Parts: sequence; C-alpha cells; structure tokens
Amino acid sequence: MEKRFRTSILILLCLFSIQVWAQEREISGTITDESGLPLPGVNVIEKNSSNGTVTDFDGNFKLTITGGDETILVFSSLGFVRKEIVIGDKNTLEVSMFTDTESLNEVVVTAFGIERQEKALGYAVQEVNSEEILEGNKTNVVSGLQGKVSGVTISNSGGAPGSSTAILIRGGTSITGNNQPLFVVDGIPIDNSTSSSLTVASINRAADLNPEDIENVSVLKGPAAAALYGIQAAEGAVIITTKKGKAGVSTISYSGTFSVDEVLGTPEVQQQFGQGTQILSTDGFSYEKESNFSWGSVVENQETYNHIEDFYETAITQNHNVSYSGGTESSTMYLSIGDLSQDGVIEGTNYDKTSFKINTTSKLGDKLTVGASANYVVTEVGSTKQGNASGSSYSSLLSYPINIDIQNFYAEDGSQRRFYEDQTFDNPYWSIENSPNDNKVNRLIGIVNLSYDFLNDFNLSYKLGTDYFSETSKRVIGTGSLIENRSEGYISQFQRENRKTTSNLILSYSKAVSEDFEIDALVGNMVEDYKVHSVYTYGDGFQAPGIYSIGNVSQENQSITELITRRRAVGVFGEVKFGWKDALFLNFTGRNDWSSTLPEDKRSFFYPSIGTSAVITDLFEQAGNDITSDNGLSFMKFRATWAQAGKDAPIGALNSFLGTNINPLASSAYTYNGVDIGNPALEPEFTDSYEAGIDARFFKNRLGLDLSVYYSKSKNQILEDIRVPPSAGTFYATLNGGSIINKGIEALVTAKLFERGNAFQWNMTYNFGLNKSDVIELPGQLDEVYLSDSWTFSNTAAGAAILNGSLFGLRGYQAVRNDQQELIIGADGLPELETVIFEDVNRLPDWTLGFTNNLSYKNFNFSFLLDLVQGQEAYNATKSAFIYYGLGEETLDRSSDGVRVVEGVLANGQPNTTQVTDQQYYQQYYSQNAENFIEDASFARLRYATLSYDVPTALLEKLNMVSAQISITGRNLFTITDYSGVDPEVNTYGAGIQGAGSMGIDNLGTPNTKGFDLGLRFKF
Repeated sequence: MEKRFRTSILILLCLFSIQVWAQEREISGTITDESGLPLPGVNVIEKNSSNGTVTDFDGNFKLTITGGDETILVFSSLGFVRKEIVIGDKNTLEVSMFTDTESLNEVVVTAFGIERQEKALGYAVQEVNSEEILEGNKTNVVSGLQGKVSGVTISNSGGAPGSSTAILIRGGTSITGNNQPLFVVDGIPIDNSTSSSLTVASINRAADLNPEDIENVSVLKGPAAAALYGIQAAEGAVIITTKKGKAGVSTISYSGTFSVDEVLGTPEVQQQFGQGTQILSTDGFSYEKESNFSWGSVVENQETYNHIEDFYETAITQNHNVSYSGGTESSTMYLSIGDLSQDGVIEGTNYDKTSFKINTTSKLGDKLTVGASANYVVTEVGSTKQGNASGSSYSSLLSYPINIDIQNFYAEDGSQRRFYEDQTFDNPYWSIENSPNDNKVNRLIGIVNLSYDFLNDFNLSYKLGTDYFSETSKRVIGTGSLIENRSEGYISQFQRENRKTTSNLILSYSKAVSEDFEIDALVGNMVEDYKVHSVYTYGDGFQAPGIYSIGNVSQENQSITELITRRRAVGVFGEVKFGWKDALFLNFTGRNDWSSTLPEDKRSFFYPSIGTSAVITDLFEQAGNDITSDNGLSFMKFRATWAQAGKDAPIGALNSFLGTNINPLASSAYTYNGVDIGNPALEPEFTDSYEAGIDARFFKNRLGLDLSVYYSKSKNQILEDIRVPPSAGTFYATLNGGSIINKGIEALVTAKLFERGNAFQWNMTYNFGLNKSDVIELPGQLDEVYLSDSWTFSNTAAGAAILNGSLFGLRGYQAVRNDQQELIIGADGLPELETVIFEDVNRLPDWTLGFTNNLSYKNFNFSFLLDLVQGQEAYNATKSAFIYYGLGEETLDRSSDGVRVVEGVLANGQPNTTQVTDQQYYQQYYSQNAENFIEDASFARLRYATLSYDVPTALLEKLNMVSAQISITGRNLFTITDYSGVDPEVNTYGAGIQGAGSMGIDNLGTPNTKGFDLGLRFKF
C-alpha cells in the first residue's frame, strides 16, 4: 500500500508541478478593506488565464503577469464585492475591497445540489465547511460532523479500525426500518449501508469518502428539507459537495498526519480470586479447579494477570493526501490521491484506505457546461470477532482466570494449549494468528453532468451517476480450534456486487416578473435502479491445515447460497417558489413515486410540501422603518414549513421465502419455509412534518441565532419480522401498523467576540438539540417491538420500541417482587426473573450541546470542541459479563464460607432459607437481572483540541510556497460521566442494526480510543 502511494504521488507531481510562466513583469500590492485593514487570503487572478496567487496575512501579494498594459487582475474573497482592475503601466497596486452588503444572502446547497438563498428557505439547513469537517482529524466523514450540527445524534461503534458510525437526524421515524439519512454526493445519492456488525465491526460506506476531498456538507433536516428526494429522504439528507478546480490558481497541496492511539480504558478486574467453580452438595461446599470461571479460592503465591488491560496495545495511523487544483475560467480540474493506514489497538487488526479522485468542469460556449467526476476507493479491514459471536476476543478474555497465563497458548506439539480439560473456546491470541477476519471493498462513484441555459430564463440539467462496489469478506476459524465441531476449521465468506444507478433530469425556470416579484420553478424526473448480487459460501473442515480457502474444503462439506435483490424507483417532482421584494417567499413542492417493492395497486404515491419565509428586517426597511442598527439587530427571518414524505417496503417483503430440503418430506421441490411470511398487501408509510423557526443576527452579524421547533408523525409503519401467534402459520411476519411522534428544538448560536480587524480573534459556535421520539401506536396487542440482533450477553436485554414509551427503549429480565417489594424466591433458592419492558429507559439523549471554539492570534490558531450529551441511558452488558465470569469487582463481596441465603420470600409468603453459592447468586440472578445494569450515560467530552502554526510569509517566499501549517491535535482527552463502564458513548453494533438499533448498548465491543496527531499541510 505504501509503495503504491509513493508511486502515485510521484506521477502526480511529474504531471502537474512543471509549469512554465512567462516573466514579462512583476506586479505587487496590498489589499485592504474599507477601513484600511489588510485582507489575507484574497484570490488575485490574471483574467482569462490560470495565473494567480493569494494575499498573505498582511494583505500583500506578488504576481508575475504574462500580458501587457491591458491585463486585467480579478480580486475576489468571500464576503467582499468582486473587483476587476486594468493594471496599465503600474507595477504596484493599492486595492480597497468593500464588504458585500448582500452577504446576508448566504447560498446553501439543497436538494439535487441546487443552490438556494438561505433566507428564502422555509426549513432548517445547516452547512459545515471543509475546515470544520477536518477539525479533529476524523477519517470517517460522519464522525467529522459530531457535535457540529444541531439536532443530529452521531454515535461511534467503538475503537476497532473500520468500525461504523451511526447518524440520526431529529430522532427516528422507523421502528424496524432504516433511520439513517440519505447521503448525496454532487447531486447523486450514494450507498451508506453497513454490513451486519454482529460478528465483527463493519464500516458504514460513507466512510469510503475522503474528508480531504469534501468542500462542504449541507444537512437537510427532516422531510421538509428533503421533500424533493422522495422515499429515500424521510430521515433527512446529508448533501456533500466535493472540491473542484479553481480558475486562475494552479496549486498542489499536501496534508499528512501521524497519529498515536490507545483505548480510553478497560474495566476494573478483581485480582483476588482465581480459577474455579463453586460446588454445594450434601457433602458441603467445595471448589472444582477445572473451570474457565474465576469463582475459585483466593490466589496465593501465584502470579496474576490483567488479561483485558494487557490485550490492547498502542496503535499507529498514517494519513497522506496530495491534490492538484487548477484551470481557467472555461475549464477546471481537481485531482487527489489519499492513503490511510491505520493499525488497531488489537494486534492484527487494521484499516487501510486508498482513494483517487478526479473532478473536471468545462464551459462549451456561454450556455453549455459539462462535467465529470470519478472517485475510486479501495478499503481493506482486518478485524476480530466481537459481542456475542462465537470466538469473540472479549468473551474469550473473560474466560481466562487471573492466575492463568493467557499468552502461553501453544503446547509443545504446536497445538493450542488447553488450560483445563473441557475447554471449548479459543485463546484470543491464538485466534489472532489462526482465525483471520478480512474484508476488502473496491468502489467507484462516477458522475457525468450537463447544464444548458436557454431562452434567458431556462436551464436544463442532467446528471447520471453510478455507485458501484464489490465486496469480499472472509471469516475463518483455524485448524486446531477448541470450539465444538470446529477442530478441523471453518470458513464463511461472501462476495457481493452492489450497484446503484441514478438518473436526474431537471428543467428549471427563473424569472424576475417585475421589480418586486420573482418566480423560480422546476420540474424533474428521477430514475433509480438498485441491484445487489451476493454469493455466500460456507465450508466445514480444511483438508490441508493452514490453507484457508473454500477450495480446501471437501465438496460434501460446502454450502453455497446465491441471492439477487433488485429495486427500481421512478419519481417525478416539481417545485415553485414565489418571491416578493426579495423579502417574502412562498414555496411549494410535490413528488410522486413508483416503487417496485410495493404491491402494484399501492406502488404509486404522492406527497407535497409548502413553506414560507419572511425577512422581517427587509420588510420593515421597505416600509420606511429600518429596525436594524450597528449595535442591535442586523437581520431577522421567520420561516415555517409543512411537508409529507413517504417510504416504501423493504426488498422482498411481499413474497414468502421458498427453499428445498426443509425436511425429508420436501427434498426435491420448493416449499414455504414456515418462518417468515410475505405480505402482498403492504402499503407505504408516511411522515407528516411541521417546522417553524427564526434566524436573527445582531451587532453587525457578530452574534447569530438560528432556532427551530419541529413536530413529525410517522404513521402506518412497515414492521419487519414481527412475532405473530402460531395460528398465523408462521413465526414472523411483515405488516403495516404503528405510529411514532418526534418533537424537539434546535438552536445554532454563533458569536464573533472581536472585531474582524483585531489581531486576536475568538469565534464560538453552539449547536443545541432536544428531541423526543415516542411510540404512540402499535398493531394488534403488541406493547413493544424488539430487535433480536441487539440481544446482549446471555440474552439479558435487547433494544426495543416501547408502546407509549421511547422508540429507543429497552426490554429484558427483572426480578419478581410482591406488593411489599420483597423478592420472590424460587425452589432453587434464587430470585425469580421475568421479561419486562423498562418504560422509563431512553437510549437517545434528551439533549445535546456541541460547543466549538476557534481562537487565533497572528500565526497561531487554537480550536476545540466540547460535546455535552445529557439524559440518555445505557445498558452495561459488559459489566454483566464480567460479573458472570467472576471478574467484576462487585464479585469481591463473597461470603467467607462461599454460601449465602438470599433475602426474600417464597411463593407461599414464607421466608427463604435455601442456601446457594456466591457463584449461583451472581451468575444465575445478579448478572441476569437487567435492572442492575441500566445506567445514566450522560457525559461531557473534549472531542478534540488543536494547536496550529502558520509558517510566516517571509519563509514561505524562500520556500516558494503559498502556505504551510504544522499542528498537533489531542482527541477525546477527557470525559466527565457517572457511567461505570469505560465509555458512555456506546453503540456496539453500530449502524448495522436498523430501527431502534444498538445505541446505548455496551456489549463486549472494542473500547473507543484517545490519541494525539501531528499534522503538516502545505501548498505550492
């Protein structure tokens, strides 16, 4: 990988670093604002050429021009009026630029990549620019948004390299379906799916994007903002615009980081009691030494080990990126190469990503613009098994008592050493060497687009994009495994081809009908074709040891499954926006979709939206009463929107699954498998959304407030794999029914504490979000819907949507008590347990607050993000497992004679007198009682802190560079929380579980990490 990266850099430098410049004469000068303060970072371009530069920190520039006295220099900078100057015979220029009085008319990217004035929108959109995304050095673009967008909840699934990140916008609208927003790159939807992460950590596919290639991200919140995108955007949309070449300035840029990481911590492990199982019989109490439990006697005169702490190591990451940007006013090009090499905190785990990006745009005359882009990505992940999976590294570590040397795992004959006779699990170090889990993806995102202006007011645009990736995953249990029936080894692998092709055709019209009245309209068509071809292969027993290939398994021990899934959706849509005096706006949208996953008579469905926006300050000014002032209100806007969004059924939900060899009586024909029945009468589900907000700026725009309140109701839910009565002839079914209400408040506060000309600058951003997701209706007699994939250790609890409770609730075991709250004890002397719904548990935060600060003084910059997450509960199944195995510090409370009588009453009301061992009490009752492990997981965390230094201009001139910067970043430096686990921010299975998911479930996953980065950036 490293050799390939070096070769790619060499090619790029050879192609684009050789530039020939005519040296006729040098122009220098200084650029200031209207107050005479110098302006750094202003683009200075020789018109109609690729020759240009940017001003330094003091507003100075030097440029060698190739033309004569008629040469025109173009000066441009964000927030200032563009300026053109004919140089004549001058060699020195003093240029003053004026603030753009229309700068309050910020333009944001909305649906289909269409740019709109933010003040004209009736719904909330929040933009995050490239610098903000890169802060904190997150390699996953979704993680880069953490704490930076109000109303958005983002949770990582742990510290394993390549683990996924889940994102929720304004809660969730689906009980069992997908609650992730739609991801759109340059106007084309892309795949952000996550393979099932129950066995190993799996990445979400949006992480394939290189954050260095992203120009900005617009988060469209809820159905109102994403109404034009249709069925895929009921959860909102994340609109990503990638970098393009910039006219006039040809630059080559490099950025690189070197990172060191370690786990945030590990659970405390008791160091007193060693190997053994407690036995209570008629002969009395005793210990059985042959055991994988730590319920033995006190360890004396033996070395002890902390297997959990010793298992994790320091991880090293390198990330290198090289890019080229350049072009003329008629043609631009952007090229980049990125290479990420990340080692995991567990030996043998890794994540490598190499990406190539090209983006070109050309103007063919005054009316036609064509463009094309391609992004090719190769990712490779090496991982260990996690959670409840057989062979999970964490559960294997727990199975080794503190007095056993876990790293002495080979016997003299080379076989895996057993530390007791009946061992049926593998040593985790042995598994690292002999049971690899590998995943490789090759991905191509390609887009071509055309835009044609005609008849002055019309534009016709067309985009065709494909998102294609092939994935190969192999999971092996090596020869010599101690797992039951796996001594000869086992292999499971799949090969998958995933293709999403999207066609967008849009005709738009924009016309100023009169001096006061304008209209914007569009109609469009969208066709999407989605196809996945998967081949699953399983093999039991390798014929030749050590060769982990399906070809090394005898044919009678192989099984193959092929699966082809397809979905086609067609949509037509339209939008009309009316504007009056550029201050009052009214917007209508409508869309009709046809989806192949729904029954023919329900396949077509329509949904509209209506929104309005009123710029109060402009309306007052036009009425002759200006309410703005330099020391007061600068801008105020009110907005409101109602929208509806539909959602279709999952692929294949209409039909029952058929198979052969279900039983000996069905050996040659296809038959219904009797497990999951299709539903040919499914209907689409709909979400109605209401939103209102205010956008206000004060003190010359130095203080800003963007506030939104929203309410949405998602009804007629499509529920997958719902248990039904046996009389239905099946165990599971997919059906319509159920409603969810989401309501909340979002606030974005921005503050610039000092005037722009001050040498010291301090800018602050507050992102606040409050959300409540309630299930108000379920079909039939259901009072909860749980997701079996979120079952925790020993099946003690699972994530569930609770009727009249939270969408992100919990169900699990709880002790049975009588009216006097006394424990009911069974005949075995242990408290009885029953499955209950924990009605007050909410695994989604009540509110979040991201507090970003940027401070600068001359060449020094300091930024940090403090993230507060409050009001969420987590289920600590990891602690439950520690206690079960006798390793948790809670188990130090052992009786002197190893037995106890649990206080409580029998079913007849008599006091309990039956003795049980400490092990029985903790294993069969305490560790199984879910209420013991529900905890408040609120926290405050310093996400990152970065100190950077910009190399002075004098030194840059000597090095012939445009800019250079060195930086140091600390990530997850401290966390304040009452949570007893390692990390309150838990989501063990990540984005791999849909619906209520596994947010707030801590279940034997790799802990999150903390670390430091050294960074270098330069441009020439």
